[in-house]
Order: sequence, then structure tokens, then C-alpha cells
Amino acid sequence: MSPTSVLPTVTRASSEVLAEAAKGTDSTFQLLYFPLHGRGELVRNLLAYSGAQWEELALDWPAQKPKTPFQVAPVVYEHTASGSVLQLAESNAIERYLARKYNLIGSNIWEENLINQYYHNAEGLIQAFALRVVGAAPEARIDEANRFYTEVLSKFVSIHEEHLKQNGDNGHYVGKSTTLADLKVVQTLDRILLLVPKGGVPVPVSKELTPSLWKVKEAVEDNASYASWKKSQRSQDLNANTRARFQF
Repeated sequence: MSPTSVLPTVTRASSEVLAEAAKGTDSTFQLLYFPLHGRGELVRNLLAYSGAQWEELALDWPAQKPKTPFQVAPVVYEHTASGSVLQLAESNAIERYLARKYNLIGSNIWEENLINQYYHNAEGLIQAFALRVVGAAPEARIDEANRFYTEVLSKFVSIHEEHLKQNGDNGHYVGKSTTLADLKVVQTLDRILLLVPKGGVPVPVSKELTPSLWKVKEAVEDNASYASWKKSQRSQDLNANTRARFQF
């Protein structure tokens, strides 16, 4: 069956009723986003890593846009076992919601704080990359990328490598299990490694250069559901679409 472009009818109920509906982990999901990585990348990764059942809605953005909460994508529709349809908007909010739902946000308020710190720090890195490298004119990208690697990425790497060593160098930011911070950092590094200007210097991120960060990447990729998603044709198409969209 081909994906539908018709948006689901959202359940209108009290906050208490919707909170109760959202408690279960046997929901199915539909994602509305463009056919590239962008703000939909970590949402897809979280759904895949969690082993959730999900699909992408066919995109008819001019018709769908006015029907979304803020007229921006991504939007996620959660179909709960009780029959409710929950509408989730704004990528950062969706990511935190899914992380909490699938126990990727730590075991206490302090761990959640640490996870959010590194999650937001990685968000700052990807925003700097988007502004300085992705947003640069194609002919200026090599120079901009080299400056980004030297001035921004190197500082990020130094700080994160040290934290990861202090956490036991076990491939995780907090404790001994994968969290939202791990998935966010891996998504950020994957984006930087995907969008490399042609003819530029290699990205200074690798198993040899950044061993602790690489352990995080390997730990995430060891998840069978996540690995299957990354090997899928859809994921490969998103890679190609993203490169083409930003002329890399």
C-alpha cells in the first residue's frame, strides 16, 4: 500500500486522557517530513532505535502545511493502542518525547540534566555547521569547512572526548546505556561526515582520531533495528537527497 498524504484526525480530549493514552510503548507512528535528513533525521533514528513501528506519510506540503500546528515539519502522529491519535510537533520536543517514552532520558533528574546538556551542545554544533559550511557558497565551502573543523569541531571533540573518558569510556554519555545524548551526537557526526566539501581536507573524526566518540557511534550502530534502518534503501535515498539538496 502506498503512503497516504491525508493527515490523521487528531484526538481531542483532556490532557489527562491524552497522557494516559501516551503511556504505552506499543503505539505506531506516522512521520510527516521532507525526503531528506534535516530536522527529521533524529526523529527517524529514535523511532528506528526504539524498534517502533512507523511509516512516512506521503508529502503534499502545500495542502498539509496549513493543517499542522506551527506550519513547519516534522510532525509525528502517534496512534496509541487505545485508539487515540496524538499529534507531536517541533523537532526538539518530538525528540524528547520519544526519548522519554522509550527510556532514553536517564534514570533520574540529574542524569536527564546531563543528557540534555550534551544533547543541546551537539545541537549547537550542528547549527554552527549549517550556518558556516552548509550555508556557504559552494566555492567557499572548503575554506569554511577547514575553519569549522579547526575552530569549532576541535573544541567540541576535546570536551566530549574528556567527558566520555570520565564516564568510563564505555561508549555512552551517561551511565552504561544509550540515551538521547548518544543518539544526538551520532546524528550530528553523521551529518558532518556526510556533507564533506569535495576536495577539502578529511573530517577530523574517526576511530583513530576520536576514539571515545567513535565508541558512542559504534554502540548506537550495534542496535539491530537502528542498523537495519541505516542499511535500508530509504535511508540511502535520504543521504543522496540531502547531498543533492545542499549541492555536496
